[in-house]
Amino acid sequence: MGLFGKKKKNTEETNEKLVNKTMLIEGMACNHCAATVHHALVRVPGVKEANVDITKGTAAIQMAEGTSLVELKQAVSDAGYEPVGWQGQDQKHSLQVPDMMCEHCVATITEAVKNVEGTSNVQVDLDTKTVSFNANKPTFSKAVEAIIAAGYHPE
Repeated sequence: MGLFGKKKKNTEETNEKLVNKTMLIEGMACNHCAATVHHALVRVPGVKEANVDITKGTAAIQMAEGTSLVELKQAVSDAGYEPVGWQGQDQKHSLQVPDMMCEHCVATITEAVKNVEGTSNVQVDLDTKTVSFNANKPTFSKAVEAIIAAGYHPE
């Protein structure tokens, strides 16, 4: 188990069904940040364990089925950090890239977005000058940065 991954004290073992979810969190920079997020999460009713990883910007949470995800996000917000979503929960994004002019541009943008870990269903359309892909919020930002690094100006 990683740093701050200990079981919550005084938790009774029951036959309740447990689920695991990984929250994506921005703003953590040090072990103190990880400890703050860990303590905020284990105080939420239903949470059994929380394993916070500052290098990945995540908190792996083991909780009773039915634990409020809203309360979990609120606990992290109240602790001073930004919960940005849940691992595996991707949204469809679409961007205009007006300076895309040819098939070479399509190939370059496609490659740039596909190389960002966590993107999927990448589609680049020269006729509409759009790029569409699935990603969570932090991955979306990285994909936009990759398009810019490739020499394009997404809108």
